[in-house]
Amino acid sequence: MKKLGLVSSLVCAMSMAAVATAAPASASTAERDSCIRERSVCVWANTGFSGNSWKVGDAWGGTCNASPVAGKSVAQGRGAIIRFYDKNNCSGRYFDIKVNDYSSSTPFRVLSFRVKPA
Repeated sequence: MKKLGLVSSLVCAMSMAAVATAAPASASTAERDSCIRERSVCVWANTGFSGNSWKVGDAWGGTCNASPVAGKSVAQGRGAIIRFYDKNNCSGRYFDIKVNDYSSSTPFRVLSFRVKPA
């Protein structure tokens, strides 16, 4: 019986050590999560949700929107798929980000976006 108590004590101690050494969420990850929670579309100048950023809130109607920040990472919490473009006026190459998702490193600099056309 003593052996079982020792094993459970060791497991408990190891679990507590793992919790104590877990790295805190980075500021950039917290900003990304906040963007999604607030139902916004966010664009960051650098990969990993860092650098200058720009946010469009949930009042945005979904039409083409030029980003004043040429972005290399994006997040979105809208209730629709968002299409991101490499040129102004929602033209050129594009990629889609599904509902409540993000890309920490986009395939090109994002200059505009809109709700994905039907």
